[in-house]
Amino acid sequence: MQSPTSSKINLLKRIAEDLRLLAMLIRDYGRGRYRNVSPVSGIIFFLAVAYLLIPVDLISDFIPGLGQLDDAAFLLACLYFLEKDLYRYKEWKDRLPRDEGHSD
Repeated sequence: MQSPTSSKINLLKRIAEDLRLLAMLIRDYGRGRYRNVSPVSGIIFFLAVAYLLIPVDLISDFIPGLGQLDDAAFLLACLYFLEKDLYRYKEWKDRLPRDEGHSD
């Protein structure tokens, strides 16, 4: 059985990996190299960006800690919904020749 600390570390690693994949997917999408993204994922991504940029929040950012908590929860929910596309992108990226798929 995993310890609570171990599961927290695994969750943080998963979030970090999802954010890394998202950044790579955005870059490849912008360059026209990868287009296999569902319309729902595109909408969720743009809603997440808009929510984070628009100053209206569910909980005011002036409340220390709690104000940022709703932003973080929203971002995590969006990553959860985007994961299927992120892992499909990762599989595509892993199938590319080494010099083409992993260059930054």
